[in-house]
Amino acid sequence: MTSSPLRPSSATACRPRSLSGSALRPLDAGATGTAGDGRPNRREGCRLSVRYPRSVEHVDRTRPSLALDQLQLALEGVPPLSAEERLERWLADQPEETGHVHAAFLYLRDANSRSARAQRWADLRAVQAPYDRAEGWLVPGGTEAVWLYYEAGWAYVDGLFLAALLCAHAACERVLAGCLQMYQEQLDKSWLRWGLGPLAKAAYERDLIDSALRDELAQVTEVRKVSAHFKPPLTPNTVMSRAFDRAETSTAQSDDELLDEVLHDDAMFAIKVATKLIRGDQGFSRVRLY
Repeated sequence: MTSSPLRPSSATACRPRSLSGSALRPLDAGATGTAGDGRPNRREGCRLSVRYPRSVEHVDRTRPSLALDQLQLALEGVPPLSAEERLERWLADQPEETGHVHAAFLYLRDANSRSARAQRWADLRAVQAPYDRAEGWLVPGGTEAVWLYYEAGWAYVDGLFLAALLCAHAACERVLAGCLQMYQEQLDKSWLRWGLGPLAKAAYERDLIDSALRDELAQVTEVRKVSAHFKPPLTPNTVMSRAFDRAETSTAQSDDELLDEVLHDDAMFAIKVATKLIRGDQGFSRVRLY
């Protein structure tokens, strides 16, 4: 490991969803029904049917056919090129960006990252599985709260850790605001402009969340704050400063990997907290409805 600047030399009603599709049925102005592990239909508030590809008739439209369907002659003593090798050579000869070039690039990138994405998907499901239930969950905060929660998960699977953190934070904020709407007569007139910190404090004071979840939400607020708002790089708790702190003990092979470790941990922590709030026995399940 070489030295580097970072490393010294030493109530939306949300039913369980499959990844193949989704369904969205509004229950009322503040609660939405969803099913499937895809995204809810954003264009209309109606049930979206799930279509599964049939193995014989399914056409892979993501395959870069312009490059891969070119004839490759079988020559004695000359091993055929793999699909990846053919695409890499074809891309090297392309003078400009086209849809086919983009498809080929994405084909290579998807193949290279598939195993890592599969592992992150397994990690995500390990967080969610303890909260699985057939009847689903009632999630306040509007349909956007559901979108944000699921997009936090998909961003995490795709390795977009900062996006996952921001989406999970926003999901928590909307859910708590939806819970507190039932108590708005008790709140300051400016409560609709509160961020996650004040919302969590008010929710705790009304026994909507326990002290442990309140503290975890405060931590999500802090790690989101130093990423979404500018701070000098070595300000305490920034991604850079925390990467520097773990440099000597990390197995990361580069600064980028080291920073990714910190962002990964932030995203996973935020998703765990959001899952506890949205799918657990706190939040909306404790709201006084009358």
